[in-house]
Amino acid sequence: MAGTPAITIEPGYRPGFLARCLEMHIAFYHPSVHWGLAFETSLAKDFAEMIESLEKNPRTQVWAAVETPPPETSAGIFTQRIVGTLLVDSESLKTTGAAQIRGFIVDQRARGLGIGKKLLAAAMEFIESNGFDKATLYTSDTQDTAIHLYKKAGFVVEMDEKKIVWEKPLRVLQLTWKRPQTAGQETNGVAEDRNN
Repeated sequence: MAGTPAITIEPGYRPGFLARCLEMHIAFYHPSVHWGLAFETSLAKDFAEMIESLEKNPRTQVWAAVETPPPETSAGIFTQRIVGTLLVDSESLKTTGAAQIRGFIVDQRARGLGIGKKLLAAAMEFIESNGFDKATLYTSDTQDTAIHLYKKAGFVVEMDEKKIVWEKPLRVLQLTWKRPQTAGQETNGVAEDRNN
């Protein structure tokens, strides 16, 4: 009987990251919303630019959920596979102290294993430890499982509107996480009342 593949969450670029991130997005979104060329080229350009900035910007990071089959099934062949991705972009919002979560996806065959929860936890640890005050992400209203994860991590819906996205109508949600502040903490030199 074959063992269960091991899945690890690994930070940083690895060969095939961009290709696999795009492949998973296309495999998921094309059948459901029929996004095609505009979607693929836009993601490829944006994600490539962000990944290129990793070396010069330590406040930008990517994570891959990497599946490694059990030793008895690999026969010495390199068979690791990226089954999830998440990107934290510190530049796209052009706001000091703000990050954007992008490229968050888990391979359809690997869903339900807690991979999304682990990817998001790694990203949130990075966001908090790097002193970001705010993190924003955009998703569609059809992503119930992801929205549940975001809300458990402290994100709240700040915008919910119908838009044309990559030539298709869609309800887009903007969710935002804000760093919790402690009672009596000062903001702009004025102590805030946390009861309001």
